[in-house]
Order: sequence, then C-alpha cells, then structure tokens
Amino acid sequence: MRPVSAGRLRRAAYRSPSPSMAAVAPLARLVLSLLVLAAAVAPRPATGGTDPAAAIDAYVHAAQDVQHFQGTVLVARDGVPLLEKGYGLASRELGVPNTPATKHLIGSLTKQFTAAAILQLQERGLLSVQDPIAKHLPAWPRATAERVTIHQLLSHTAGIPSYTDDAVLMARRTVEITLDELCATFQDKPLDFEPGTSWSYSNSGYVILGRIIEAVSGETYEQYLRAHILDPAGMSDTGYSHLETIIPNRASGHVWRDGGWANAPRVAMSMPYAAGALHTTAADLLRWDQALYGETILSARSKEQMFTPVRQDYGYGQIIVERFGHREIMHAGGIDGFSAYLARYPDDRLTIIVLGNNESVPAYNIGMNIAAILFEQPYDLPATRTPVAIDPAVFARCVGDYELAPDFVISVRARDGRFFTQATGQPELEIFAISESEFYLQDVEARLSFQGDATGAVTGLILHQVGREMPARKIR
Repeated sequence: MRPVSAGRLRRAAYRSPSPSMAAVAPLARLVLSLLVLAAAVAPRPATGGTDPAAAIDAYVHAAQDVQHFQGTVLVARDGVPLLEKGYGLASRELGVPNTPATKHLIGSLTKQFTAAAILQLQERGLLSVQDPIAKHLPAWPRATAERVTIHQLLSHTAGIPSYTDDAVLMARRTVEITLDELCATFQDKPLDFEPGTSWSYSNSGYVILGRIIEAVSGETYEQYLRAHILDPAGMSDTGYSHLETIIPNRASGHVWRDGGWANAPRVAMSMPYAAGALHTTAADLLRWDQALYGETILSARSKEQMFTPVRQDYGYGQIIVERFGHREIMHAGGIDGFSAYLARYPDDRLTIIVLGNNESVPAYNIGMNIAAILFEQPYDLPATRTPVAIDPAVFARCVGDYELAPDFVISVRARDGRFFTQATGQPELEIFAISESEFYLQDVEARLSFQGDATGAVTGLILHQVGREMPARKIR
C-alpha cells in the first residue's frame, strides 16, 4: 500500500482489506474481507541490511508474545522461501503446533480464485465479463440482472448490498444454508448505487459469481476450482472447507478475548461459498503465486484484467497499489477464528503469506510489517505497555466524533471511568492512556493522539496504524 491521502483511507483503520483503498464494509463476525485495528508498539528502525529472515522471525515472535499471533508465515523470493515457519498452536485444546503443513481458512483470499474461474470461462468463450447477470442467470430478479455486469461483480462496483451486513443472517452463520436460500436474503434488495458509479465491498457479488460459474460450466463451484485451477497449479492442500469432512492438518479457529483463549464459531461453509470458503497452506499459496507468473492458469490478457484497478485500487479479486515504492498485488481475508494475507511484489519477485488462526490479530498487519522489513523501512515491533491513570474529567475534552474520510468516522467515548473508540460499522474497542492526549489499543498495533488549538480545545486526532499517521478532524 502506497503513500495515500486520508481520503483514500476510508476504512484504513479497523477492518478493511487495505488501508490504501477506500473501504471495505465491515462484515459482522463472518469477516470474509479483512482487517481489525492493530497493539501497543515500539517504533523499530529499518533493518539496515541485517538478515531479513532473522528480523522477520524476531518480529513475528514478538507478535506472538505480545499480540498472541499464531499461524504460519512464508516469505519467498523468486519462489524460494526465505522463511517458512509455524508459530503458536493449530489447536489449543489438543496442543498441536502450527507448521507449514497446517491448513487454514482464508476467507476473502477465496475471491481471487473465483475471479480466475470467471476469466478462464471468458477465455473459453463461454461468457464475457461485460455480460449482464441476466444472460447467465435468467431467473435472477430482472431489476438487477439486466443492470449489473460480471465486471461490476468482480470489481465491487455493482452496488449489490453485502449479505454479511445482515446481522440476523450472520447470527445463524454456523447453520448450513442452500445457495437459493442464501441468494434470497439479498437478491430482491434495492441496489446501494447505480452500477458502475461507485464502489462498495460486496460478498453478495462473489456469491453471484459462484452461481454463474456453476451455470456456465455445468460443474459445481468446488468441482470447477479443483479441475481447472487447484490441480493444474499443484495445490493439493487447498480445497472447499466442508465442516463435516475430515481434513488432515486443519487448524482450529481461535479468538483472544478478555485475557484468555476461546474457540471461534465454526461457520458453515455454505454461508461464505465463493466469497470465502477455501482452506489452504502457505506452501500452496506460494504455488498459486508462482502459477500467476506463467500462463497455466490464466492468459496474459486475463491477468492484465485481473491486475488492473477499476475503482478504489480494486481489480478482480485483487488490490493493486504501490507500497514503499514497489508495486504490490494483495488481498487479505478473515473469517471466524482466522485471518489471512497474500501480497505479491511482481517486480521484485517477492511473496508474503501470513495465515493466522487467532482472529484477534489481523494477518494484514503482520504482512505489512514484514514488507517494511524486506524493503528496509521503519516498522513496529510489538511491545507490552502499562497504561497510566488519567482523570476522566480531563479525557472529557477528547470525547466526540472524528471524521477520517467523508463516510468514515472514529467515535471516542467514556463510560464508568473507562475510555472507548469505535469506527463506522465496527465493534467498540477500549483504549488506554499513554498520556492525557495519547492512547493505545490493547493487543492491536494502533494509537490515537489528540490534537488541540491554542485554547486547549481538542480539534482532531491522529490515528497511528501500520506505520502511517492518518489525521481526522473533530466534527462533533
């Protein structure tokens, strides 16, 4: 992710796939997209030419010790791992460690495989990304089907409301649902905007894409991926993660909450479907990364379409930005108990893969700091902090709403002598004082520093996250 303005950081803080893009809608507990806020940190200088693998390993160990990260990390150059290692436990109940062979749910990393399937079908002449939904799903409600194209579904520019914003539906996410039942929860809803005129992250769009893949190919989504993408790429450890199937080396999903571990809910995979139902290993994601340099899976023309931003840095199932002066193609994913991140730097032939099975630690933040280490940029080394006591009456001047971007507000509140922050559409999180004007979040890499005028009135704040300073003005 490249240097950007606050306007492009609409959902940079808290949950989003990329702080360089304008926004991914928060997704209840079924997080099919990406990112939570991140922990108390100690600034760390660039590595200055030291062994990057050793620096990365030290950083991830610190994230494990302080933030409770657990998972697998793989960093490769030219397809050769510089570091490939498991951290923490794949199952806390059984005491089984994470290893490079551990399989993790990857949430919205699934979307790039769905996008690749659509592009393959286009190569075979079975569809065009400019086709309207109606051409392939004649039973879909006409008001939407004739106005929305496959291209718009792929790029989140269709305006179709995301079903993962439905709190009632998400409350039953552990219960199997048919594809017809899932589609019925959103197919008759009015569009959020005229297709093609704006951008909003929509898991519903990728569910529709999965349905189109099945209609056009005559295969189930799972069958299609296996035959045309996973097997040709040599990804034998990747698959559709049915709960009832015995899958050797499958990790359990966890959450660190209230100072202790808990099991995360087991989401029925019929709920995420083509938007987020795959599991994989770090090694298989490296195979996928390497396959995208050739034409076994996609032609050069299809890859150009996939990797060309449409709106808000988003192509087809991929986010394309510049970070630290280097072109980056990335996506992150999250689903109950898991967080995933895959970043490719094609001009440098570098790959960063982070698969975590503690949903409380966003893999995206880990991956961002790994990139900083690789490119010898400053990064944040997790460190334990001890909060200081401040007078709630002093904090009262900080209470209010702060606008980071036109549709993204950070609210600051006090309650019973404790202090809290909440971003638009996201959970409330407690903040702890470093001083009367600076606060940090426990177990996440972020700080809030409040800014005042000559009279002492608070006029704004700065969000410090993932090596960036993002100003927000106080609006009330």
